Amino acid sequence: MHLDVGRERIQYIDVARFYAMAGVFFGHFIERIMLLNDPTAATLYKFVYSFHMVLFFVLSGFIARDGDLAFSVGKFLKHRVLSRLLPFIFFTIVFMLLAAVFPGDFFNLTLPTVKGYIGGLISTGLGIPLFCVPSWFLLMLFSVEVVHYFAFRFLKSDSKILIGMVVFYIGGYFLNLNGDFMNFAKQRLYNVLFIHEAITMYAFYLLGVYLRRRKFLMEEMSLKMTIPAVIIAFLMVLFTFKLNMGPFNFNYFNSVVIMFSSHGNIFWFPLTAIAGSLLVFLLGKITPCQKTIVWMGQNTLILMCLNGVFYHFINPRLGKWVFINFAAQPLMIFGAGLMMTLMSLALCIPFIHLFNRYVPQLVGKPKINGPWLKNFI
Repeated sequence: MHLDVGRERIQYIDVARFYAMAGVFFGHFIERIMLLNDPTAATLYKFVYSFHMVLFFVLSGFIARDGDLAFSVGKFLKHRVLSRLLPFIFFTIVFMLLAAVFPGDFFNLTLPTVKGYIGGLISTGLGIPLFCVPSWFLLMLFSVEVVHYFAFRFLKSDSKILIGMVVFYIGGYFLNLNGDFMNFAKQRLYNVLFIHEAITMYAFYLLGVYLRRRKFLMEEMSLKMTIPAVIIAFLMVLFTFKLNMGPFNFNYFNSVVIMFSSHGNIFWFPLTAIAGSLLVFLLGKITPCQKTIVWMGQNTLILMCLNGVFYHFINPRLGKWVFINFAAQPLMIFGAGLMMTLMSLALCIPFIHLFNRYVPQLVGKPKINGPWLKNFI
């Protein structure tokens, strides 16, 4: 995901992207405690998941480059394959190698065994990347951007964008609710690059496009305006996220889970998701643009996949330890989640540098040269 508005990056968006990634790290750690039936973790999980993945699609729409739509079909697909699907393949291989050395939680896969690797590859081919679960986002983002390439030529005006948001949301919502494309209870898995859910998420991508067109928060604003807006957005999420009681396609968690097209209530889901997205935009606006935070926000693709290290190898053990020692202590559960999030993000910094230094072409930056590989575009 790159930002190019007049050839200048908008730093508050990079800060918002950092917050979005922090939500992923926090949510995935809290998930492990939730799975041990901790009620505090369950509430925190439902809160974060009510908006945090939708937020990524709003941000992606905000930073979408209009110039890419002028590419030929072949050129556009080449760009997206190299910047989305190639990193997915690269990190899949990295995690397959890590699983051969370090013990981790890969759900029903027994690794390292031939049977486990074959099962994992089959699952990955069906769109469930069990070697690096967080990398699913790259597949869906690819599909959303393909939908945008073909659909946006008919949505040039602001009014048509707003109509498109409604049409794609309602159409995608009922398609996934009735199509039931990914249902483990029924052993049903009809998934090709998450195109079924990309239709729903494209509505939120269009919201990002619309906000960019309206230059949302791009002018200087006083804290007297932004802080009350932050409070209002937070309260909207706080008082609505529990109202979404379903129906959920992925009813194991009773929460919004975008990976499984599990949205819940047709009204409360988008209301909370949009409020949460605007909350993070506003937080990005009022947060000082500290260099490291901005830089990490510029490397969200790498961070998304690096989160798999914690998701598979560290969170299961540490989450269990936190549960054993701090169950029924809400502040400690919340504090442990924050601390783990900050530590995990900090540990990713040297690896982001290494990937950007030596193999940027494999981690979403195919236009960069060397030192090990030449640029692909």
